[in-house]
Amino acid sequence: MKAAVLIEPRKIAIQEVDDPQAGDSKIVVKIRNCGICTLEQRLYRGDLKIYYPIIPGHEAAGEIVDVGSKVVGNFAPGMRVALDLVTRCGQCYFCRTGNSNLCANRLKPGQQVLGGFGEYIAVDGSQVHPILDNMSFREAAFSEPVACCIRSLKKLQVALGENVLIVGAGPMGILHLQVARAMGARVFVSDPNEKRLEVATSLGAFAVIDPSKEDLQTIIRSETDGIGVDACVVTSPAQAALSSGIAVLSKGGRLNIYTSYLEEMPVPMDANTVHRNESLITGSEGRTERDFHQAVKLIGYGMVDVKPLISKVVRYENISEGIEAAMREDTLRVLLEQ
Repeated sequence: MKAAVLIEPRKIAIQEVDDPQAGDSKIVVKIRNCGICTLEQRLYRGDLKIYYPIIPGHEAAGEIVDVGSKVVGNFAPGMRVALDLVTRCGQCYFCRTGNSNLCANRLKPGQQVLGGFGEYIAVDGSQVHPILDNMSFREAAFSEPVACCIRSLKKLQVALGENVLIVGAGPMGILHLQVARAMGARVFVSDPNEKRLEVATSLGAFAVIDPSKEDLQTIIRSETDGIGVDACVVTSPAQAALSSGIAVLSKGGRLNIYTSYLEEMPVPMDANTVHRNESLITGSEGRTERDFHQAVKLIGYGMVDVKPLISKVVRYENISEGIEAAMREDTLRVLLEQ
């Protein structure tokens, strides 16, 4: 089969590799679409190193072509599915206690890692999520990032009628906006990119703020009767993004550091403020199988519209161009399509 193989930073090549086999216990899926996420961008730049060579890609959807004889579950060739391609061991303490997103052996040697940039992939049944009939493969490829947003907002225990601020209107910020609205929140979005704010407005943001032109704290306090937001999700890795989110929390407010940083990032908050205001600062990492299942439903039911996030679709011969495009500020999500 063909696969886009990352040989070293900024060197990706289309190569012929062995076809995956179902054997007794695997499911082979023909991949139709795969998103080019921040993880793939960091691998491409060399900011994040797992190992080389590697077949990147973890936001994938496709069609089952073969099912192992001992696979448990109602899987059959022709079934259209979304794929969870960050493999978990299923054996460590975290997997066994329902926190598989924190798997101690994730992305380690011995585990299958990523693989969405290949024509086919062999996976376990637990990684396969059937999609609704009305969903396209392009839409289904967003199941993984939507699942991460669900996990993020569950950590914050977002409730009906709460005020939520999303700092950053990139693809993950826009998806957080929609999931938070589906949970019954009134959502503010902050970002200095005017085009991204336009997308946020079109998808139901109560208010959008450009912090380079407006005072975020003044607007938030004004719109919340001086109280501040109940919850905030920081999706931008900028230091200013984290600081601005903390500044507008209400007493008893919760903040999730959703983004990851390439270097150490101290939390710019006075411990006495945390103490006196009963502030909760947390993080979220990945998603669980339940989050993934719910993500497929949200997209299929039309509660999360991912189509406005598709900035570009590329094929194998243009994969380098697609990754470079994905790293530009004017891009939301680029999809690889087969």
